[in-house]
Amino acid sequence: MRLQEYLAAHRLITDGAMGTYYEKKYMETNPFPECDNLTRPERIREIHLEYLYAGARLLRTNTFATNPTFFDNMEEIIAGILAGYRIAEEAVAQFREESGCEDEIFIAADFGPIGEIEEQSTEELLADYRAMIDAFFECGAQIFLFETQHDDKYVKLLADEIKARDNDAFVWVNFTFDMSGYTRAGLSVKRVNLSMAADDSKSIDAYGYNCGMEAGHLYQMLAAEEVYCDKYLAALPNAGYPLNLRGKTIYTENEGYFVSKSMEIAGLGVDICGGCCGTSPSYIKDLNEALTGVKKQKRTIRPIPETVKSMEMDTIEIHDTFMEKLNAGKQPILVELDPPFLTDVNKVMDGAVRLRDAGVDLLTLSDSPMARARMDAGALAARIIREAGIMVMPHLTCRDRNVIGLRSTLLGHYLNKIRHLLLVTGDPVARDARGNTTGVFDMNSIRLMEYVKNLNSEIDSPDIFHFGGALNYHGANPDAIIRRMEKKIDNGCEFFLTQPIYSDEDIERIAYIKSRIDGRAKICCGIMPLVSYKNAMFIHNEMAGIHIPQDVLVMYRPDMTREEAQEVAIELSLSLVERLRPVADAYYFMTPFNRAELIEAIVRKMHTED
Repeated sequence: MRLQEYLAAHRLITDGAMGTYYEKKYMETNPFPECDNLTRPERIREIHLEYLYAGARLLRTNTFATNPTFFDNMEEIIAGILAGYRIAEEAVAQFREESGCEDEIFIAADFGPIGEIEEQSTEELLADYRAMIDAFFECGAQIFLFETQHDDKYVKLLADEIKARDNDAFVWVNFTFDMSGYTRAGLSVKRVNLSMAADDSKSIDAYGYNCGMEAGHLYQMLAAEEVYCDKYLAALPNAGYPLNLRGKTIYTENEGYFVSKSMEIAGLGVDICGGCCGTSPSYIKDLNEALTGVKKQKRTIRPIPETVKSMEMDTIEIHDTFMEKLNAGKQPILVELDPPFLTDVNKVMDGAVRLRDAGVDLLTLSDSPMARARMDAGALAARIIREAGIMVMPHLTCRDRNVIGLRSTLLGHYLNKIRHLLLVTGDPVARDARGNTTGVFDMNSIRLMEYVKNLNSEIDSPDIFHFGGALNYHGANPDAIIRRMEKKIDNGCEFFLTQPIYSDEDIERIAYIKSRIDGRAKICCGIMPLVSYKNAMFIHNEMAGIHIPQDVLVMYRPDMTREEAQEVAIELSLSLVERLRPVADAYYFMTPFNRAELIEAIVRKMHTED
């Protein structure tokens, strides 16, 4: 019987956890029990048998981590998949022979979260997963389960391909949420429900939730949201929230609570029930007994709501000339200032007013560059917006904040009327400080962009975040740079800020990159005035990735006065503006030593010449 036909009349009970139960059963920590498919298959078969005797009628193959996120060698991955499916089949056959059970029993080809390797193209990633799908088809798989997913951008593509090969195949995707009710990519339950309803190809047969949450929280989350499509619904919560003790992950033994909350979840019309981390055969046995004879509830399918985008703004409005000009091809001007190392913000505030009056469209504030702590860029941006009346774009790095901190920061930025962000991975902590200071890096800039893109979809207003990324155009392989840019663009990046540009070769490289991205995002060309001979030599010799040509260096002398050097800086900057005019979508000035008066003079001359 096909699973579609079974679910039309029955509720399905799945197995529980493999990894955490493996650790408990065999008293050893093994981050990849999937390796046992090839080395100790009897262990995996024994766990499958225990779940079958407990009443599970769907086994997930022990292949959760058998993918390129965790293993480099594709031959090893394919071998693990073939062995994992065979072990599940052997367990079913042994169970039938020993028990005489004639129930329908299903095997799901199990995929863990689809991870993106940074330099891997979308086509390369999909090719890897196609090879894995091929291996499962070779085994005779009919059910394909994508578990613990953070988004569905690849799953839908893979589901289409599975259905194209076998329209009778059953495709099922489970998402994972943290306690705040969001995936790592920033999707809410409502967004998942809407996304599944918008699955035009109908390639996904079932969706649901596993891991991340225990049963009580999962029930609250599901009960608070409406369902907009008739796909089969699954819920496989954790046994509870784990405690890490001396390197071991420990879950509370709470079968009674888990079962009672899972019963409430089932009452919402869930078609597939089971367990994830921390659960064991005893959990599944109690769940199966509790649900035996309990009629499956029919869900209420709601019409997809029309999104209403409106919000009253209760503070002063600042006209966003930056995005307006950028989208109209009018080459806006943005200027970077550095937050102070201590508490005195007078120089920054004075500079903000100067630059506003000179006609600058947007200020941007760095986020502790070079991993040296400065005042929080977001807090300072909020004050500048409030007191100077100019739009400000703080940088936001992945170095210092985990996913919880990033979300908290983003929500705080939104509250403070910050609507522009530069999202960057962040400079690493200096090698000599790593013993005491650690970088977080839960995400890189690409994943953070995806997160903010999804957050924008949650904001009930057209007043969303606009965000850009950094463009290091000096790399040896421009095509690799472009591939990385394209990933950012696909995740919502609207513009790029470049490193400082000084030479015609730099401008040619920018022109080439711009021709390849074909208008999908704007390029804000970086100009950093050199304010002295010493400053020029330092940038040239000490700042990796920045090259100052000899004809620029010779314009500075060790004996120049400050005024003479400033005149040269203004002249060179205006010359760069003219040479960049054919390729720049915007001009991005970096302010040396927060000398806003220098940038003010350059900007006023630009406006005079225009």
